[in-house]
Amino acid sequence: MLVPVKRLGDAKSRLAETLSADERADLMREMLAHVLAVTQEAGVGPVTVVSAEPLALNGVPRFDDGGLPWNDALQAAMDDVVHEQVVAVVSADLPLLTTDDVRALVAVTPLRGLAIARAHDGGTNAISMRPPGVLPTCFGEPGSAALHERAAWTAGADAHVLDRPGLAFDVDTPEDLAAWR
Repeated sequence: MLVPVKRLGDAKSRLAETLSADERADLMREMLAHVLAVTQEAGVGPVTVVSAEPLALNGVPRFDDGGLPWNDALQAAMDDVVHEQVVAVVSADLPLLTTDDVRALVAVTPLRGLAIARAHDGGTNAISMRPPGVLPTCFGEPGSAALHERAAWTAGADAHVLDRPGLAFDVDTPEDLAAWR
């Protein structure tokens, strides 16, 4: 399982009018700690953080992505550290994530293809794929859940879109932050 994290100085830029840079970094650390605890507790495989940020991770290994763009960093991490038949990528900003969400994501992964956790805004908050790297990811693109699904079908792979509250809710905007708090 891979958990990508931007450099904390760049984290949550859409919250800049609501939170200072230090507050955004603290928020990101808080959500990351939650996601790491949940993903480890889910017990579906080893967890690695993918980030150029030298974070204190309580024993969770970090793949230094060298500042690569997010999707390139994920591909590099898959190539370097993933040895399992299935890999899940879970965003670090999911404060409502549960172990059942993580297990459900992995459980619905097709034999060849993607399980896609759709965000409320149509983006992708998590993805699970078999085999690892079967398709490039397109995190951060508008409507990326549909893009991931279309890419799978176009490549002759299967896709399953998963809508679960803990996987759908991320904190990107002041409204998201207010709804969570």
